[in-house]
Amino acid sequence: MLNISQVRIYPFETGSLGGQTRAYAEITVDDCLIIKGLRVVEGAGGGLFVAFPSQRGRTGRYHDLVVPLDASTREYIRTTVIEAFKQEHPPSQFGSSDGSG
Repeated sequence: MLNISQVRIYPFETGSLGGQTRAYAEITVDDCLIIKGLRVVEGAGGGLFVAFPSQRGRTGRYHDLVVPLDASTREYIRTTVIEAFKQEHPPSQFGSSDGSG
């Protein structure tokens, strides 16, 4: 399993504009690889989830740039990023999210 050695959160509040992105994040993996472009997003039910980096192709369709190959890696990244976000932004600042989104 990979080890996330650092998480950086960059607030990017779009709620007042009707968007759901609450922050961008980057993670450092095993002190040797940085993954940028993760987004902390508030879902319709108020829960938070992590959107992985993607890029729009010529046809307008989005293609994933980072893909965890198993559920445990995806969950580890998700919980680590959401916990870092919550430490910097207490729940009263972004709604009643419980991180289960």
